[in-house]
Amino acid sequence: MTKIAFVGLGKIGQTITYSSVIDGIFEEVMLYDIIPELPEKFEHELRHAFATKSIKTEIISSNNIDDIAGADIVVITAGKPRKPGMSRRDLFKDNAKIMIDLASKLPSKNPGAIYVMVTNPVDMMASVFAKYSKEMTISTGDQVETMRMRSFIAKKLHVPVNEVNGYVGGEHGEDAVVLWSTVSVKGKPIDQFNIDKEEVSNYVKQIAGEIIRVMGGTTWGPGTIIGDVIRAIALNENKLMSIATPRVFEGEIIHISVPVIVGRTIGPSIESLLDEKDKWHLTTATKDFYDVYKEMLSSLGEVTLSK
Repeated sequence: MTKIAFVGLGKIGQTITYSSVIDGIFEEVMLYDIIPELPEKFEHELRHAFATKSIKTEIISSNNIDDIAGADIVVITAGKPRKPGMSRRDLFKDNAKIMIDLASKLPSKNPGAIYVMVTNPVDMMASVFAKYSKEMTISTGDQVETMRMRSFIAKKLHVPVNEVNGYVGGEHGEDAVVLWSTVSVKGKPIDQFNIDKEEVSNYVKQIAGEIIRVMGGTTWGPGTIIGDVIRAIALNENKLMSIATPRVFEGEIIHISVPVIVGRTIGPSIESLLDEKDKWHLTTATKDFYDVYKEMLSSLGEVTLSK
């Protein structure tokens, strides 16, 4: 895959773009945002960075969505960001309208593209985009929580982070679930170590809100982690990552994270290898996600009809 488009160039969009393209793995990078001059000026920033790295990647910037064409991967970060005190789900109505609009415009110009959703609430936005576009859409899901979990365990046990393995699944945010049957340290099951599992779970769910409260947003962590997801797709790395892929639940396409092989094709997952407790937690998270998502879709329909 050689061409990638970034739709939305706010703080997180810029960070993800930089993390994804600075190694020069793409032939062409397309930048889009509705804010006048922003894509153009960010293009200059990237060109300056590329110059010092001797990267030959071509960059195209535009305020016209029709200029986003021929992409192999489309990364969507467009929408309102989460602010201090907000739940990701509070963003649903405003950002769903943006996804529906993009779903009507992007597919015809980008046939066969993989769409990578970043906009929050990310799993629900992936589901909305997939529902209206009928295109292959993944959510970056719980790969961010996975790395937060690993980093926290490494800090608590005073071990290098590359000695910690394991994944978080479920919904990105409120229903994130540490899949404890996958977690190990130095190749040994986590139960052999003195770790407070509730403390780890609370950290995974709450640290983003704390960073937002103090710093105004989360950028470097998610930007780098999501850049790795994009790289895995572009270079066909076939890495095991906890992203959310489309599944049908009670007739509706929804996105729930489980560890899955990520390359130019997505899958298979290791869901069948989880222990029964982890499977139960995933099922519970799926049902909760579905109930809330259907309620929000209904509310969105009422808003749409009243216009």
